[in-house]
Parts: sequence; C-alpha cells; structure tokens
Amino acid sequence: MAKIVLLASLKELVGAPLVEVEAGTLRETLRRAIEKYPGLGKIIDTETLRPRPGYIVFVDGRDIRLVNPNEEAEEIVVLPVNHGGDIPEELEVEEVSWEDIEDLASELARKITASGYKPDIIVGIIRGGLVPARILSDILGVDDIGTIEIKLYEGVGIKGEKPYLRQPLTLPINDRNVLIVDDISDSGLTLETALGLIELYMPKSVRTATLFVKPWTKLVPDYYVRETQSWIVFPWEKHEFNREKTN
Repeated sequence: MAKIVLLASLKELVGAPLVEVEAGTLRETLRRAIEKYPGLGKIIDTETLRPRPGYIVFVDGRDIRLVNPNEEAEEIVVLPVNHGGDIPEELEVEEVSWEDIEDLASELARKITASGYKPDIIVGIIRGGLVPARILSDILGVDDIGTIEIKLYEGVGIKGEKPYLRQPLTLPINDRNVLIVDDISDSGLTLETALGLIELYMPKSVRTATLFVKPWTKLVPDYYVRETQSWIVFPWEKHEFNREKTN
C-alpha cells in the first residue's frame, strides 16, 4: 500500500489530505491515484508522470524527477513550489515589505550571534539570497560577501531535471567559517545543492540561514526566522510576481 501525502492547500484541490493506493511501482501508483482522484491530474502530468509547473513531488524522500518510474514507492509527498512556475490560484499569497525584511534580518542575525557562530564569509545564493546576505553582512560586521547561483528551472514554468550550478562561488573560502544565505528554504533542493558544492571548497565550517522555511523542506537551515505555508512575495521580486500572475 502506497500513500500520497498532499501538503498545504493541495488537499482541497484533490479532495483528500491523504491518498492510499494498492500498487507496486511508482508508475502504477500514480496512474491508479489519478484515476481515483482526478484532481491529481492538475498537479501531475498523466502522460509523463512528472509534476506540472508550480509543484514538486518527493518519492520516499527523493525528487520524483530522479526516480525510476518502475521502482516501488511507499510514500509520495506533493507540495507547491514557491518560485519559478505558474502560481496556483488556491495558494495564499503573503507580500513582505522592506520593513519586514529589515526586522526578519535583524532577528536572523540575533539568532546567529546568540549561537556563538562567527562567519568569516557570507555567501548569498543568487537571486533571492543577495539582499538578505548584504543586510546580514552589515549587521554582523562581515566584510567578505560571495555569491553562488543554483538553477532549478530552464525558464518560467520549465523545470530542469535536477539543480545545477549556473555560477560558481566567487571568492575563496578555504579554511574559513562560511554562512550560506537564501531568502527561503522551500523544497530545500537549492540550499541542499549549494551546501554540497560549497563543502567541496574545503571551508573550516559551513552553516545555513534563511528568512523563511516551509514545513515540508528537505533541508531545514541552521538559522531561520519564520515557518510559513504561504507563497511569499519579496519586495525585490514584486514586478516579476505580477508578470507571472497575469501571464
């Protein structure tokens, strides 16, 4: 018996928070589940068995795009993706102001300081982590700021097969304490990939920090301020959000 767990508002879209299907392979499980709950067809493509734009699916803890459809599946977790892709109308949207960002960054810095961790370098993940990284560097008094870019999408609404490095780390971090910063840990794939890549540069230590975290993320950062299920619109992306919403 395989179970499909629907997070956030997706349970209303399908009509159930949990779907159980008697099937062997992932392919059989999804096809039988879609037959029983047609609403799943709005989330998962019935032909390719891949998530539609705006959603991500984990199979026993792995991204479905990396799983052989003929493998057996016990637990399938379905959730909305925060950035890159069509905006599901049923998701609650929360717009964050610049004042909110200042308050969140100050609280994040307080948590980092209280833990006793003193980063030598802050690395912001392009694009969402750039502004929080700069604010944190100012509050914490860290002069060295680097960037790294991880991509999950080939274009708006077009998902890549897996996260990939688009822009390498821009400064040396060997034997130094590094703080990786992003705006939100949603699926956790971007932060997880950045962490793995940065560890290859042989830093002394690495910790991660975000302003927001989703309850279903694969990687909970070492430091964060708020947990949310909403679609967060940051002040530096409001025009992009409005364009995607109207397309």
